Formats: sequence, C-alpha cells, structure tokens
Amino acid sequence: MKKILILLLSVLFIVPVFAQKGKKDIVYLKSGGIIKGQLITHDAEIVKINSSGNEWVFNIAEVDSVSKYSKVRQESGITQDYFFDTSMGVLLGNSGNNQSAPFSFMSSVNFRINGNFYAGAGLGAEFFEESYMPVFAQFQYKFRDTKFTPFVNLQAGYQVPLEDGNRSQLITYNYSSSSYWPYPQNNSKLNAEGGYLINPSIGFQRFTSDNFGWFFSFGYRYHQLNYSGENGYKLETNFSRLSLKIGFIFN
Repeated sequence: MKKILILLLSVLFIVPVFAQKGKKDIVYLKSGGIIKGQLITHDAEIVKINSSGNEWVFNIAEVDSVSKYSKVRQESGITQDYFFDTSMGVLLGNSGNNQSAPFSFMSSVNFRINGNFYAGAGLGAEFFEESYMPVFAQFQYKFRDTKFTPFVNLQAGYQVPLEDGNRSQLITYNYSSSSYWPYPQNNSKLNAEGGYLINPSIGFQRFTSDNFGWFFSFGYRYHQLNYSGENGYKLETNFSRLSLKIGFIFN
C-alpha cells in the first residue's frame, strides 16, 4: 500500500510539471537562429525573451517571426484557457478528533467555462485512521484576470478507501460525531467504505510567470466516512474541519 501511495503522489505532482515543461515561446531570427523561452516584450521596436536564465534582446528588424505559446498575453495580467493545480495542506480538527491535523494532498485540471469561472476534476491522497483517495469535481471563480487575484473555490466528491476491500480496520469511536447501528461495538474491526466530501474555500493566487504560480487557501471541510462490520453493523462518522492549503499552478 505504501508503494501505491508513493506512486500516486509522484504522478499527481510530476504530471503537471511535465505538462508545463516545454510550453515555450519561440523567436525565429532572419539569420536562421531560433531562441526558445519565455517572451518578455514584443512590440514595434524590440523583442525580448528569457531563455535558460539569459535575456536576449533583438531589434524588430532582426526578427523573422515570433511563435507565442499563450494565445493572449497582457502586460498587467494573464489569460489562460486551462490550468493544473497541486496543493498540500492539513485538515485542522478539534479535541474530539483522533487526529487533529491529517495531511492532505490534491491535484486537479481545470478549464475556463465562462469569463473567470473554471470547472475541473481531480484526485489526491489523505491520511486519517486509514488512507483515502479523494476524487472530486472543482469549481473556481477568480475575481480578476491578473497575475495576483483572490478566488473562491468549491470541491465536492467522494473519499475512496485505499486499503484492500477485505481488510478490516480497528476504529476508535468518537460518539460526539458518529452514528451507529444496530448498537455500539467498542473495539470492533470494521471495513472502510469511504464517503462524500464538500470543501468550500477562499484564497489568493500569484503568478510569477505566464505559466507558473502559487496559491494559498483557507476553507471548511465536511466529509463523511462510512464503515461496515459483521451482522450488518454500520458506523457513520462525520468530520468538520478547517482546511489550510498551499499549492502551485501550472498552465
């Protein structure tokens, strides 16, 4: 199971990095030279491009053509049709929870629907009494189409247990947040079945370049975890937690 989790976390982080890698602007010179990198300035007089940490400046008379990766670029902001995001954080609980701050890792791909409204889907890994993979839909609205903007975000989906289906888990019950039937069974071994989640949040993001940025978010996470045992026994545990996350954006 640890190997599966390591593979999952690696894929979630590496895929957006490779998607962002190679998305470069290209300057074609009349001399036959080709410069690839991030375009800084392109106007009626000069073309300036950053390539591997070096800035190249060409007179417009030296340039044959410029191929831009982004369809639209703005001096004061950034316009994008889609983006990847990868976040890490904690889910802060209270004294009644067995784990006060479980770790959460999530990654998603999102597409522009209309204006500054985006919708997408993603998955992740979270660690409570058991390990889970949240599979979720994500909706995000950005207040400005600039490199720095606040945003509101909503994630809704299902917690998929990552343990084997026939493996039972020893659960310590928290009666203040759980319901059970037909009767309590302290120290019973139960099978994790997952449950739904919903997580509204607010935050801000800052693009440091046209293709890369970072963000911070603060929100409220509600999710339900279900368990089953022998003789039709069921346990339903509801968690109310604050979510604190920091992450990266690629497009």
